[in-house]
Amino acid sequence: MKIERPINSNILTPKPVKTGFVVGNWDDPDCYACIPFKNQLMVIHKGCQLKVCRDDSSAINFIKKHKKRRKK
Repeated sequence: MKIERPINSNILTPKPVKTGFVVGNWDDPDCYACIPFKNQLMVIHKGCQLKVCRDDSSAINFIKKHKKRRKK
C-alpha cells in the first residue's frame, strides 16, 4: 500500500489545516483519496464519499478494511 502526501506548504501557519493524501497509484482506478473536510478527513473511492474520519490513522484503517471487504 503506497501513500503519497503533498508538500506541507502551510507548516508555519498558526492553525495549520490537515493535508490530504492518496492511497495507491494515481493511475490505478482502485486508488483512495483522503481530502480535508472541515477538521476531519473524507475518504473517497471511485468518486463516492465513503466515510468521514477524524485523523490519518483511522482513515488508513478504514481503507484497509474496505479493501478486504471488496475482495470477498
